[in-house]
Amino acid sequence: MAVESGEKTEVECKSNEEMVVTRKAIGYVIPVLRLLAFAATLSATLVMALNKQTRTFVVATVGTTPIKATFTAKFSHTPAFVFFVIANGIASFHSILMLFVELSGHKYDLKGLRFAIIPILDVFTVALISGGANAAAFMGEVGRNGNSHARWNKTCDKFKKYCDHGSAAMLISFIGLLILIIITSISILKLRKRNSTTYSTLH
Repeated sequence: MAVESGEKTEVECKSNEEMVVTRKAIGYVIPVLRLLAFAATLSATLVMALNKQTRTFVVATVGTTPIKATFTAKFSHTPAFVFFVIANGIASFHSILMLFVELSGHKYDLKGLRFAIIPILDVFTVALISGGANAAAFMGEVGRNGNSHARWNKTCDKFKKYCDHGSAAMLISFIGLLILIIITSISILKLRKRNSTTYSTLH
């Protein structure tokens, strides 16, 4: 019987060690995802904010002399793109701030309030970046294909480089949005698990 008890104790110790290792591995998932989200949203912000193209076109001809005009396309000309830059910039700041909270927030935690605030801020950030990315995508669609019903002409045939860079920024932003959705889901599940454990302990 003593041998069996010893064997069980050894098995239990190994099981506990494996659980600790697993928890540590899971603990690194959210920080890594936050770093990826930060990189994606920051890249989207910079690509769109620095997106600019200048071209010269012939707008009229007087006799045999062409009249030329120079036009510049940049993100600040479109409110949707300005919103996109602001939304992704805020999301970048949020990701790096939450990363700091994840790694060292336990030192300043107030009765577990940190576990409730993080999911709430994550949800707000997801909503913000989703709005910015979708608004930019709508304007990008109009820029590429125009709208014959509203008599809006397409512009991407004239400013191809500008549109390509804008499309890349939107794609990166949507990747960042997907990562943030995953982070938010994990944060909510962690909060729910924590509340369930607390409830079980009290009862």
